[in-house]
Amino acid sequence: MKKIILCLLFISGCNQEQTTSPETYNEVESTGKLVPDFIKSAHYFSSAWPITFWQEFEKDDVAGELQQIKNDGFNTIVLIVPWRGFEIGFDKNQTQSNQILYERLGFVLNGIVENDLSFILRLGFPHYHMPDTKTYALEQCIGIYTDGKTQNQWADYLEKIKQTITPFQKSSAGILVSWEDFWCPHTLFPSWDEEKRLELAQSMGYGDWLQQQNQNIVKVLLQQNHINFNQVRVPQPADLSYVLYMDFIDQKFAKDVLKPAQSVFPNAAMEIRVDQLGVKQNDQYTWIAHDLHLEEKNLRGTYWAPFWGAENKGELISAEQALMNFDYLLKMVTNNGENTHHVLEQFNFYDNTVHYPNHANIIPDEIGDFLLAAGPLLKKYSKGFGVWAYRDYHDNAILNGSFEMGTQGWLIEGQTEIKTNQQDQSLYMQAGSSITQSLLADKRFKLLENYQDISICLVADAATVLEVKVDGVILKEWQVQPQQSCTKVSADPFRLNASIDFSLTAQSPVLIDEIKLFGFTQVLGLYDANGKPSKHIEVYRKLNAL
Repeated sequence: MKKIILCLLFISGCNQEQTTSPETYNEVESTGKLVPDFIKSAHYFSSAWPITFWQEFEKDDVAGELQQIKNDGFNTIVLIVPWRGFEIGFDKNQTQSNQILYERLGFVLNGIVENDLSFILRLGFPHYHMPDTKTYALEQCIGIYTDGKTQNQWADYLEKIKQTITPFQKSSAGILVSWEDFWCPHTLFPSWDEEKRLELAQSMGYGDWLQQQNQNIVKVLLQQNHINFNQVRVPQPADLSYVLYMDFIDQKFAKDVLKPAQSVFPNAAMEIRVDQLGVKQNDQYTWIAHDLHLEEKNLRGTYWAPFWGAENKGELISAEQALMNFDYLLKMVTNNGENTHHVLEQFNFYDNTVHYPNHANIIPDEIGDFLLAAGPLLKKYSKGFGVWAYRDYHDNAILNGSFEMGTQGWLIEGQTEIKTNQQDQSLYMQAGSSITQSLLADKRFKLLENYQDISICLVADAATVLEVKVDGVILKEWQVQPQQSCTKVSADPFRLNASIDFSLTAQSPVLIDEIKLFGFTQVLGLYDANGKPSKHIEVYRKLNAL
């Protein structure tokens, strides 16, 4: 029997005087870029979360937020750029660009450059829920490995991103494509029935690939002397041949995702997969690694959290044990320091990912000690590091909750109007007007079945009463106050139907903005979800200053 240890890292992640000395930069002669010698990065999601960031951020907030990030000692911004959403109409051979989102990408890049920061783009993020995409994440994932139309759409998206970022290219510290964004061959294909696994093996060319490998090894691992390669299926994790399938998918990713990206962006590389496959023989495990791209000259991406290398039984580990695990990972992804050209852009020293409640964490009082002790290791074994959740964020189920895309995604009843203040849009509601958004609640929230309550927050310009409804049933008459207001309702009505209608009805005129509907908050502990300094920011500034 075999066991896969999946380290899926999807956490997904106050004005101060400048605390660090001026950055040292290298002029990269071959590209003309000006990039930091050592990258200290933060993923930027403003007050939104990754899935809704590009629709939701307020332009008026960007300059101040980027300046705050710089003041905290960071020199590089990581932006997650969805494929589905930036491109729409995937039912056609050629997709159509969502010009609003491309314009907003250019706006943020311009703010980054004006703050003398560098940027890294992670391209291909699959999580975006607007209906006009005419596809879904799994369909894209299957298509990138099996379908020429999808592969051509990927190449077209890359070219359009290039057009947008060309004016800012001098500040580009790297381009990443992540295995995590094209996850289905590992987490889904092996679990499907035999007929589907046969179909996928044929459409991906798995049998043809097996014929090109060492046939003695193939026979031993497939446990067959006479192999009909046209009838080979995608194996299951318990199959000995799964180690061959791992190699095959790693190579397919490089061919179908990474190489097209590198043909458009010469500085592109992979956010590599750092978890390993445990093959058990008797009472001993042999750990099989994925392709770590140790020959890559471009800046690879890596990640770490305290659960990596831990038992993950809900335990708290000491700073000393966490450092041992961290040291082991850094040596592994650099081949004992031979290729340190990677940025550990998801250095997530605390993890509260809702899907994995038993993940290990560092003893809270020892996190500061761990961070400062990690500094020399990062300097020795990497070209930089960063955080996913610079600011804690909610799993907001509402799309276009800041009305930056007008009323897209909303059904309007009664008299309403989009109002613009400088670069910020809000929605004015007359008395009796209502707004409704249809949503698949189990898809929009992180883990709906675990929630007891659903929180609702918004910003209003005046006191009013809002009727909160699900499928036309009033859950609450909410006394909203000026500025930000929050309330809670039971999560039960959100679980009643696969698709629900969430509505707000105003009893008096009001201007509303920044609607959030959530059940979970991703926490790292630098800033809370309201942008207030949290418990780890001071020590993290010290780490950046090292």
